[in-house]
This record gives sequence, C-alpha cells and structure tokens, in this order.
Amino acid sequence: MNLVSCSVVENREVTPGNFLLTLKVPRAFSRPEPGQFVHLRVSPEVEPLLRRPYSLEGFVESGGIRAVRIYYSVVGRGSRSLATQPKGRKLDLIGPLGIGFSPHPRRTPILVAGGRGVAPLLFLGRKLRAKRRPYVFLFGARSARELYGVREVRGGRLHLATDDGSVGFHGSVLTLLQREWESGGHTPLTAEIFTCGPHGLLHEVAEFARTHGIRCQASLEGPMACAVGACRGCPVPLRSGVSGNGGRYPAMCVEGPVMDATIVDWERLP
Repeated sequence: MNLVSCSVVENREVTPGNFLLTLKVPRAFSRPEPGQFVHLRVSPEVEPLLRRPYSLEGFVESGGIRAVRIYYSVVGRGSRSLATQPKGRKLDLIGPLGIGFSPHPRRTPILVAGGRGVAPLLFLGRKLRAKRRPYVFLFGARSARELYGVREVRGGRLHLATDDGSVGFHGSVLTLLQREWESGGHTPLTAEIFTCGPHGLLHEVAEFARTHGIRCQASLEGPMACAVGACRGCPVPLRSGVSGNGGRYPAMCVEGPVMDATIVDWERLP
C-alpha cells in the first residue's frame, strides 16, 4: 500500500454518465492484481473530503510509464466531481489495496459481469489471456449501450445478455450462467465463477454457486472511509452456521473486496 501522486491522462465519457479514467502513476506504484482497488482523492479541492474506492479496469505499462484505468459511473457527489477533472489534473491515491481474484490453475474461469461491474473482470480476462488460459465471459446489462468493453474480451468465449433484448440473450446474465453450466460440461472440480455487479445479481450468482458446490469469488462494492481496516466502517456479514465464521464481520477493504461469495450473508449486506 502506498500514497502516491497521480495525474489525469484521460477522463472520457464513453456512454452517457459512464467514464473511463486513466491515471498516470509513478514507477514505484506496485503492479496491481485484478480485483484490487485504489482509494482516490477525486478532486484537489477540500470537498469532497473523503476519498472514494474504485476497482481497477486495467493497468498499463509502456516505455517506463505506468497507468491505472478506472471505469466509473456518475452516481453521487464524489463521482460528479471526478467527472469534471481535466487532463493533466494532479490528484493522489492510496493503493493498490485489498485482495484480488485468485483463479485455480486447473479450473476454467467463468466470469459473470453485470453493468459497470464488468471493470475488474475485464482486467482479469486480460490477465488470463496473457497466460493463454481459456475462459468464459458472461456479460449482462440493461441495454446494448451499457455493454462497455466487449471488444476487450479476447481469448475467451463471450456471451451477452440485455434486459431490453437489444443485443444477445433477452434476459438476465444469470440465465446465461445456468445454461453455460448445464451445456458446457462443467463440474465443481473443473470450473469456478468470478463475478462483479449489482448486489442482487451477486446474491443470485452466489446462491447458484452454493447450491451447486461451485467455488465462487465476488468483488464487493460499498462505501469505505479509510480503506485500510482502521475505521471498521465496511463490515461484511457472513452466513451463520458456516464453519470458521464465528460471527465475524471482516472488513471489506482488507479481507476483500474479493471474497468467497457463498459465505457472505447477502440478506444483511448493506
């Protein structure tokens, strides 16, 4: 973990309300793993006071220059401020933080993305491709215009779903997951699931994985004040009756954001 200065290389609105932010970071910035995040000061002004956590869409190294990429939506005061930051603006961030995805070397990764939750899974997909590992990428969104990054999915089998039927399967990406599992010849010993997206989707994917005995890692999202485990402001409730839980409430920022989706108590997660 490091506090480092950074500067805006690009802050581009890719679809209405959705931005791709590229930040140049110093060479001392540690190479992040897919699923990790940064805690970013979104403006050089006093307000907003608190940093905002953002998962990483990618990490770029070229000619000795390092940069992180963040795909975000304008949903509140912090992201509205971030959307106004021009090229060259000096900011700072803490990172990389948290625990990332950990694919098993002998299982086929099935990536299940919903909406802007696609960001860390695009990062994971690039890493799998670099290692020449086959994978399946299932991506669902409300409409075709929200299917960000589909051209980035290479080296894996891509299947799309939209709520309005404008592209791909007309319906939920959960249905795509169910069909893939049934038709792909997968078993809990040969495949595993990695997911990120809206709370409801993660809950459904986690239940599917739990009832089928499938290893499933989910990248959680939530408000964080310190992002280093000191304030205990981002507790994750765990399911009762699961061996080893013992009523613990792990901090999302240090024991996540990637966690075993099957032991999270989704009903009590804020």
